[in-house]
Amino acid sequence: MQSRVLIVTGASSGIGWAVARQAARQGWRVIVAARRGARLAELVRRIEADGGQALAVPLDLAEPTGPERLIAATLAAYGRLDALVNNAGLPLAQPFHAATVDALRQQWAVNVTAPVVLTRLALPHLVATGGTVINIGSGLARIAMPGMGNYSPSKIAFTAFTEALRWELAPHGVRVCLVEPGPIRTEFHARAGRGQVLPPALVLTPAACAGPIVRLLDHPRRRLVVPRWLTPVLAGIEWLGRLVPPVADFLATQHARRGRPLA
Repeated sequence: MQSRVLIVTGASSGIGWAVARQAARQGWRVIVAARRGARLAELVRRIEADGGQALAVPLDLAEPTGPERLIAATLAAYGRLDALVNNAGLPLAQPFHAATVDALRQQWAVNVTAPVVLTRLALPHLVATGGTVINIGSGLARIAMPGMGNYSPSKIAFTAFTEALRWELAPHGVRVCLVEPGPIRTEFHARAGRGQVLPPALVLTPAACAGPIVRLLDHPRRRLVVPRWLTPVLAGIEWLGRLVPPVADFLATQHARRGRPLA
């Protein structure tokens, strides 16, 4: 049987890097995409050292031709596509009021437009193989945090897209899964200008996060929250915001006041 083929975006670090390595260990042929070509080359070297197969495609998916180039490279190399992990995401190192208009547009392009277009281009090939789409969303799609005034809406939109896509593609044999990561030890917090405030025991490594995500390729689920302990926490915060809005508003406002002043 021919080995299955998987695209992982945002694979130059963090969750994407770990998912690519884990999937390759399980026999997937992996196409890794990101902007940092040197990091992708190192990832491919490690995968091949473990006995796996991988292809690096350095590009910016937010560029108009990026998604088309990635699909073309995949088909040229392997002639098929069995799964897509839309992992690439862009935080901002400043709150909404301090961000430039170009930065806001770029974040929306990376977090929403690029994966939507890539998924659309991948669909004919995923239908042909009865494939899987795994979209990496965020716990911040359920909790709109101060300082994330563009990131949270982009992930809310991505979540809605994922839900609609799951229903639409079910009759065509394509499974669609949403992953909602919480505190993971990645570059995200540094790039967003935020320190990690939780105890280390509550923060997953990318490798620990990758295992449950890769399992979705063969055992798809509608929604996966990682770490597992985050599920009741998200539900509790959502409950607080709906049933006791003044308390939620007070806590969020206090958090926002620790950010930068309006300018």
